Amino acid sequence: MHEKTEGAEFRRTVTLLDATMVVAGIMIGSGIFIVSADIARNVGSAGWLLVVWLITGVITLTGALSYGE
Repeated sequence: MHEKTEGAEFRRTVTLLDATMVVAGIMIGSGIFIVSADIARNVGSAGWLLVVWLITGVITLTGALSYGE
C-alpha cells in the first residue's frame, strides 16, 4: 500500500508573485481587524457593524463583477 513514486519531488521555490501575494494577504488580513475596531467605535453596536460589513461587501462584489464584465 505504501508505494514509492520515483521522480516525484516538490521544488522549494518562492517566486516574486508568491512573495507578493503573501505580503498582500498579511496586509489585508491584519487590516480587517483594525478597520473592524474603528467601525465598531463609530457605529456603536455589533449589529450595526455587521450591517456595515454586509453593505460594503455588496458594494465590493458589485465593483468586482463590473470590473470582470
